[in-house]
Order: sequence, then C-alpha cells, then structure tokens
Amino acid sequence: MKKILSFALIVTMFTSGCYSLEAFANNNQVKLYECQTREQMRQVFEQRLNLTEKQKEKARAIHQQGKDQMKPIVAQIKEKKQEIEAVKLSRISERDQQERIAEIQDDIKALKKQAHEIRRENSKEFEKILNRKQRAELKEMKAEGRAMFEKNHPARAPFKGLGAPEFQMPKHLFPQQDVLENNHKN
Repeated sequence: MKKILSFALIVTMFTSGCYSLEAFANNNQVKLYECQTREQMRQVFEQRLNLTEKQKEKARAIHQQGKDQMKPIVAQIKEKKQEIEAVKLSRISERDQQERIAEIQDDIKALKKQAHEIRRENSKEFEKILNRKQRAELKEMKAEGRAMFEKNHPARAPFKGLGAPEFQMPKHLFPQQDVLENNHKN
C-alpha cells in the first residue's frame, strides 16, 4: 500500500512539474507576474520582446551599469536609516531628535530621487536598443503590469483630515464617541 501511494505521489509531482514547464515554454500562457524566479522572468521578458543576442548583450550591459551606479546610493540610504535608528536611541531632547531625523529623511529623499533618475536613464538607454515593434510590446507589457498592480492595490480614498465634517470615527472602535458628542452638545 505504501509503495502504491509513493508511486502515485511521484507521478503526481512529475506531471504537475511537466505542466508548469510546458506552460513556461509557451510564452502566451506565462505572464511576467506569474514567474517564480528572476531567471524565468528574464527569459519571458526576452522572449516576449523577441530580443536578438546582440540586444540581450547590450541590455545586460545596461543593467550591470545601472547596478553599479545604484550600489553607492543604496549603501548611503542604508546608512541614513541606521543613523535614524541611532538618533532615536540617543539621549538628546525629543525636539532635537525630530529635527535631526527630519534632516536625515530629507537626505534619504534626495538619494531616492537620484536612484529614480538613474532608473529612468537606464530605462531610456534600454528603449534605445529596441525597434519600433519591440517598443510597442514593451509599452503593452508596462500597461499589463500597471493593470495588475492596480488590481492588487486598489486606490485609497482621498484623505480629508481628521477635522473634516465628513469624518466620523468608527463607532464600533470608539463607543465612547457618542457620550463625548452628547456632552459636547449640552
């Protein structure tokens, strides 16, 4: 009985693995967001754009150049975040802590802006190696990615402030609110 169950389990694992490989081979069925590894994502991306070997080499060079440019910025951001933690643990006054943290957060914001600019420039460089048809496909892929993001991350309602007349605290969370409102009216 154990041998039969073991055999059935092995057959099930093998067939499920084959089906996933078959779906991966057919790029019409596999989307970038369905990939399990970065390598799969890269392969689907290259197949979908139908990149030539020369384009793949140039794309890898652009990617590596971007990584090299980003390393010091990422390291600086990490250092700044550690600095914030050190300031929080320091014995300086609360006001001085907040001022110092605000300065550090401004530095982090500037570093993130630099990183964003590097990503944008690398993206432009990558798009330069594509032909018209490939750029159209890339645009379609970006639209699909945006749609998937919006599907998984619904938009938030605009914040109107706590003092806005439309804002009411949820009564199930704050039952004492009724008492406070009644006391305020009297």
